[in-house]
Amino acid sequence: MWTALLDDARLAPSPHNTQPWQLHVLSDAEAELYAVADRTLPTTDADGAFMTAGMGIFVEALDVAAAARGLTVEAEPVYPNLGAGGVGSMLFARLRLTERQGPAEFPLELLEQRRTARGRYDGRAVAPESLAALERVVTSAGHEVRFTSDIDTVQWIVGLNADTVFYDLADDPTRTEIGRWIRTSDREARERRDGFSPRCLGFPGPIVSLFFFRHALFANRPTRWLLRRILVRSMRGTATVGWIEGAWTTPEEHYQSGRMLMRFWLELTRQGLYLQPFGSVITNATAHARMTARLEAEERDTSVWLLLRVGYTAPPPRSLRLATDELVA
Repeated sequence: MWTALLDDARLAPSPHNTQPWQLHVLSDAEAELYAVADRTLPTTDADGAFMTAGMGIFVEALDVAAAARGLTVEAEPVYPNLGAGGVGSMLFARLRLTERQGPAEFPLELLEQRRTARGRYDGRAVAPESLAALERVVTSAGHEVRFTSDIDTVQWIVGLNADTVFYDLADDPTRTEIGRWIRTSDREARERRDGFSPRCLGFPGPIVSLFFFRHALFANRPTRWLLRRILVRSMRGTATVGWIEGAWTTPEEHYQSGRMLMRFWLELTRQGLYLQPFGSVITNATAHARMTARLEAEERDTSVWLLLRVGYTAPPPRSLRLATDELVA
């Protein structure tokens, strides 16, 4: 049963498609969930907040897979350090399967249908009833979500995301860490089955290679202007953006936010929508400050921890995943 659940849950998204999880089966009913330090982001996620949220996403995906079989995954997280300084395989949570009380909230096929869409959208603003359904998921977890289809704000957010690419590439440690997860050919992506493939990024492999590993070529203003324009055009058709704000201080808050985000993404999939998270805008200090100023987010007791664009498009390609047996500890 654990193998079957893992085979479904491995389709869950993770930061940079790192897939940091491993499962150690103890019995038919019990297992341990580990996080692999080599698959974390100690530079851009030094406190482990987003990786902890990623583990929450995975636990929620396991529970969705279990619900389809009349079961519930009960999790007892222990919250190891998933940021800078983490080593080896770290016990993240103890898991137990129990009989499920009540129907499944999300059908299993939504895990298969869920995608990250980094290319063009079709230009339609998201329907109000769909936004209301997404808001219910977020508010039920104690967070707030705001959406806008104001064209000036949407274009500004898309432009900020493009600017943030250059902010990150100008920083050597950040560029090095991101580069670990860049695959410069579809062949390499198939061999590694993790990270960002050219196909999913929507750019040819040689361009991806130049951009991330020959970044000095784009230092002059005309070249940078041209590349920024290409990045923005690759996301044309975006008509709605959104952001989630809530408690984002403790590992438990990060974990619970991740579990909610998986439910949010599945509800979004049920509504026929796709999203692209603008994670670098959140983690880059310069971009984050620009974002909060534009959105007038005060961030006193809460944080804007997710910025995204959402809309309609043809089904995009799926990022490849590690095989199930590679995820068994």
